[in-house]
Amino acid sequence: MSPLNARTHISRSEQSTVPGRRHLNAAWFLLVVSLAFAMAARAADTAVSIAVPPAWVTPLPFQRLTKPDDTNSGLGSRLLLRDVQINTITHETFFHQARQMLSPQGVQTGSQISIDFDPVRQSLVLHWVRVLRGANVVNELDLTKVKIIQPERDLDQYLFTGEQSALLILDDVRVGDIVEYACSIRGESAGSGAKSFGRIPARQSEPVERLATRLIWPQDRHLYLKNHGTDSKPVIVRKDAQIEYTWDFKKVPGLRREEPLPVGFDPLPWVQWSEFQKWSDVNQWAMPILTNTRPLSPDLTRQIAQWRLLRGREAQVLAILRFLQDEVRYQGIETGAASYTPADPSLVFARRFGDCKDKTLLFVTILRALGIEANPVLVSTELRQTIRDWQPTPTAFNHAIVQVSIDNQDYWLDATADFERGPLAARSWPNYRFGLVVRPKTTDLTPIPESPVQPKTTVLEYAMLRPIGQLTDLKVVTIAEGPDAVALRRRFATTDRSTIATDDLNAFAALYPGITAPAPLEYADDEKANKVVVTSYFQIPKIWSPVPTGPGFVCRFYSYNVERATRKPVVSARSMPLGLTWPEHQIFHAEITLIAPVSLEPGAWPVNNPAFHFHKAVSRSPGMAVLDQEYDALAESLPIEAVPGYLMQLDAVSDLMGFTLFSF
Repeated sequence: MSPLNARTHISRSEQSTVPGRRHLNAAWFLLVVSLAFAMAARAADTAVSIAVPPAWVTPLPFQRLTKPDDTNSGLGSRLLLRDVQINTITHETFFHQARQMLSPQGVQTGSQISIDFDPVRQSLVLHWVRVLRGANVVNELDLTKVKIIQPERDLDQYLFTGEQSALLILDDVRVGDIVEYACSIRGESAGSGAKSFGRIPARQSEPVERLATRLIWPQDRHLYLKNHGTDSKPVIVRKDAQIEYTWDFKKVPGLRREEPLPVGFDPLPWVQWSEFQKWSDVNQWAMPILTNTRPLSPDLTRQIAQWRLLRGREAQVLAILRFLQDEVRYQGIETGAASYTPADPSLVFARRFGDCKDKTLLFVTILRALGIEANPVLVSTELRQTIRDWQPTPTAFNHAIVQVSIDNQDYWLDATADFERGPLAARSWPNYRFGLVVRPKTTDLTPIPESPVQPKTTVLEYAMLRPIGQLTDLKVVTIAEGPDAVALRRRFATTDRSTIATDDLNAFAALYPGITAPAPLEYADDEKANKVVVTSYFQIPKIWSPVPTGPGFVCRFYSYNVERATRKPVVSARSMPLGLTWPEHQIFHAEITLIAPVSLEPGAWPVNNPAFHFHKAVSRSPGMAVLDQEYDALAESLPIEAVPGYLMQLDAVSDLMGFTLFSF
């Protein structure tokens, strides 16, 4: 169902995927998109109309603010009413919103109405749009002023949804006015099929005077409700062959998110409704969608025969996965049924593009044709372990991967991932925690083990430290492993080498003014080990600077990769748990050849916290100083009560950051 957002805008529920390869055949894509635009535009010509609300709708009243300046200091506008009424019997959703303008900025943002809908499966009916100024009511509903636009907010993610927006810019809106409008969207949401599901907000990011949701449900069908962060209960009324559930919240304060939040943590309370009782029900819904019953094309059949000639199951899987990741680009044209139903695997193979569900079904189809055990898996990149708290529903998932079993070993492979290399044992996957393995015997979510391959970056620095006034030679070797190797490989595959060298030089110039790069950087990719090594060469003309408070000179070496990993969160005074970057492992090791006489204190300084391990060490030998720092993340989140101690120990780490050498 279409949720109402914090402004005068209704947006269709977004479907997100994890993008993979991003190379685009521009001519083919523009042709397909142009045809889709034309079809959607023709549908939109008749998809917007004006009519009175349906008979089943009961519009709610609202109250004007009597002292908006005192009550709403700092707000540009105030949401007086957000009323959503959902009729699952007639497949209609009624929206009613009223907003009072409190400042010129509020007028700027609140004097236009934008309503999203899918013209292929939905129609938009406008009931009224009016501006209330004192006792006067100005009718602003004019169908000739409604513009149909195609925003395509996900094109940067290579997703074309065909979603339309009905845009109405209002005339003569002033501070103190109330903008009120109502509309209905008729038709099913994408992917809902024969079963229904959705969510009811109990609070929003902005304050609202009245927040109401009414759900009409047929008595002969089961409905399952589950509260998330709220103990609210609906008012239930039974009449005729239907049941009405109503949630009506008054004077609801806004709730500001305190980033970063743990993955899966939603601070806003809400109520989930679903027609699915068990995860096995969702599995039954997904099985016909993610099972191919169509004959394979001759071209795909011939290619499968070529893969069959490869020796060993792993070699076959790796070749197919490399093909899907490198040669079948990530592209989703998700209009109509294509928004939730995968395309024919033979078509995806022929056109060489598809989204996660398209590529997953093609991958599974090929592997099964070769006799390799493979199953589609629905996962959430956003919920992780909190998915266990949800009432079963397809909307819990936003991505699809493949479980491949070889010699009693499971691998969780992503056909949309890019720049992955190495054997199956070197492949990694995010910590999904749980997934729905789509196969006949599935009755519940399946635990997905933590990937044995974790990210790791090691920065090695080798410096020739000469006396004051002479050049310092610096060699920097960056070794990236696991997911960090994939990220670095992606950078070098998508960015010009000279641009990377310039960016890196500028980053060092912020630490060492006047630094130069006397030789080009070197890039080495060990694909079998999934390890990338980048070597850079620098010369620093003036690494020594006078000690501000006394005689002598000082120079510093910076463990910049460790420093980045140990920065404090933006919001430190928290009322919400803290999300952390995990897994993460950063190592810095410097070997400084000492030609100049220096003073350096050896020692070891560990800092341990439930969320991380940090270690600094300095050792000295004749003509050499060795500097080490290491950061290893241990947790992906912290409860509120643990945050103060965590921040204090980050301060301790900050005091230990970098290395200072003195010369007298």
